[in-house]
Amino acid sequence: MQTTLILCIHNHQPVGNLPDVFARAYRDAYLPFLEALERFPQIKLVLHNTGPLLEWYEENAPEYIERVRALVERGQVEILTGAFYEPILSAIPARDAAGQIAKMNEYVSSTFGTKARGMWLAERVWESCHAKTIAGAGVEYVPLDDYEFRLAGIDDDDLTGYFVTEDQGVPLSLFPISKRLRYAIPFREPEESIAILRELAERGPGLAAVFGDDGEKFGVWPGTHSHVYSGRWLDRFFTALAENSDWLTTSTFSEFVDTTPARGRAYLPTSSYPEMMEWALPTPARRSYERLTRELEQQDAADEWRPFLSGGIWKGFLTKYDEANVMARKMFRVSEKVASQLRTIDVLRSDGVLSDDGRGEDGGADPPVDAAAVHEARNELWRGQCNCAYWHGVFGGLYLPHLRSAIYKHLIRAENLLDASRGTTWNSMEIIDHDLDGEDEVLLESHWANLYAAPARGGTLFELDLRRAETNILATMSRYDEAYHHAVDETAAAEEDDEDGVPTIHGSMRAKESGLEQLAGRDRRPRRSSIDRFLAKGTGCEAARRGDAADLGDFVDARYGFELRQGEGSVGVIMSRRGTVRGDDGPAGVILEKSAWLAPDDTVRVDYVLTAEDDLDALFAPEWNLAFLTPNTDYVYLTRGDSEAGDSERKSLARRANHRDADGLSITDLLGGEVVSISLEPASDIWTWPLETASQSEGGVERVFQGVTITTSWPVVLKAGERASFSLALRARPAEE
Repeated sequence: MQTTLILCIHNHQPVGNLPDVFARAYRDAYLPFLEALERFPQIKLVLHNTGPLLEWYEENAPEYIERVRALVERGQVEILTGAFYEPILSAIPARDAAGQIAKMNEYVSSTFGTKARGMWLAERVWESCHAKTIAGAGVEYVPLDDYEFRLAGIDDDDLTGYFVTEDQGVPLSLFPISKRLRYAIPFREPEESIAILRELAERGPGLAAVFGDDGEKFGVWPGTHSHVYSGRWLDRFFTALAENSDWLTTSTFSEFVDTTPARGRAYLPTSSYPEMMEWALPTPARRSYERLTRELEQQDAADEWRPFLSGGIWKGFLTKYDEANVMARKMFRVSEKVASQLRTIDVLRSDGVLSDDGRGEDGGADPPVDAAAVHEARNELWRGQCNCAYWHGVFGGLYLPHLRSAIYKHLIRAENLLDASRGTTWNSMEIIDHDLDGEDEVLLESHWANLYAAPARGGTLFELDLRRAETNILATMSRYDEAYHHAVDETAAAEEDDEDGVPTIHGSMRAKESGLEQLAGRDRRPRRSSIDRFLAKGTGCEAARRGDAADLGDFVDARYGFELRQGEGSVGVIMSRRGTVRGDDGPAGVILEKSAWLAPDDTVRVDYVLTAEDDLDALFAPEWNLAFLTPNTDYVYLTRGDSEAGDSERKSLARRANHRDADGLSITDLLGGEVVSISLEPASDIWTWPLETASQSEGGVERVFQGVTITTSWPVVLKAGERASFSLALRARPAEE
């Protein structure tokens, strides 16, 4: 009786995560796990740390890297490579996937003195085309979930050892990760894992089981630090492995591959671990999926039929969440800009215009292309491909504003580096189906900002990148109906008890505070800006905030005609539509013309002209949604007035307010270093309220501040044939002014 256990630990913190989260994860999980491993030199392990963590170690805990190198040198630890900043390979261009893997390969070689033969695939999101990309980067094997093999029809009893797949004739080995071990370690007592491994050993020699999962479950997940370390679970687990060494061997992937043949060929479908494939489903489908799996579990048939219930695929998040898709399209746009300049560099080098070190052929300081800046931009792009902000499951992910903000920061920083050669003042216009919805968008870009408009989606604005602050001021988050909203148990605020160990984060959810049901549910539309609404006279701030105020017009979400304009250093788009506004005497015909201008003086100006074809009496109430990281007035605050001459009283973005007869307001963002001022002509009441969501994290469902909704309320009383004009100007200036 002899069997092998391959332990594989994956440590990751996303780009943009808070510094104290990195520090706490290191203190509570990564460091104590390493210390335990050092106490058991007979235990072999496979380790993967992602690029964001490696960069953090270098700056904050270089001793960790030294200690890992020592374990590698004594043959106890194998290091896996990966795409450096942990992107989902399916979600980025293949050129960036190959580049990020090559970057990690070089890092592993130079830092740990070893060649990485295996790779950790982010979130185990697999597509068959990955085989060629991964193997082409010099990788021999990848661990994936056993569920992904079962989706291919491979029987559970055969999921030991490894299989060989290929793409276009390029082979790659795949190891199945045991779900039974993944759910037992470290949540159940060590003896349960030993029993699972003993079952495998009794089936015959030469078999192997793989445990592969997040290192955060050893100290970061709720309740695990005290369980794993104070309760000495990890020491007891390693001791149990050592005590059973007569029949149980711990090994690395490389040792096993070098001594054991593959079990055969396997072709896996597009897939991930089962929870991910469930999360990626649209919410109605996910609820049906959950209901069906519960019925199968009640019939004790779940294990038999689950491989035929594959759920969704990761790219489903790009249809489920408008914000994820828009961010991904931005990333692809920046990637193409980087690739274009890299191609230019290659041409210049082949023509002898540019030397290998990036200098001009005469050694001058001003080459045609700044090669160093382009390569720095590529690294910023890669940071902006980190996966965590592009989706949502049991962790906050897409719902966390600091993660989305970090993605935009790195993507805009890459653009700034690429566009530096265009001069101090410039602008451009482009018509393109940017978000791949089958409709054209308008992209206005300049030296100080990018402004993106969607004429076919209500003439809305969906991206405003302030280049100096490296932020997309429109990167808010809508409220979506989530499958877990109906299951929140507000009485379960205390930590769950589990007599056999600690609960996993995939168990029942709890609310972190009461009243979150008011934030549950779906917004009528994505929280874009310059949404053209018409409301009844007498509508107030509270009715608008709750959504009780009916929109009397048919302009929201409608298709606008458009044309581009340019003049006096500005670029703009003129969008117009003939629609109707309901009134007491029936619908009134209205022609709305909206001009959005990106001006050279750090101002976005939106001019509205309403022409009544019938008598009109309503409120014209354009809605804007601006993104900020916190409502804490120590960092972000609102003042009445569009300049420093206005009211100096700091007002919180967390409070709803009606700023009566105001000509504007200003929001000072000390974190972003910008003051965003909005001025109106003519003055009107301005309604503001916090934009918040109720979203799931590993600790439960929580309130998350996403930004502020700003709605003007201009009264419009027109006779047939009369016109009214309104304008809103948004200006950005440094906060220190």
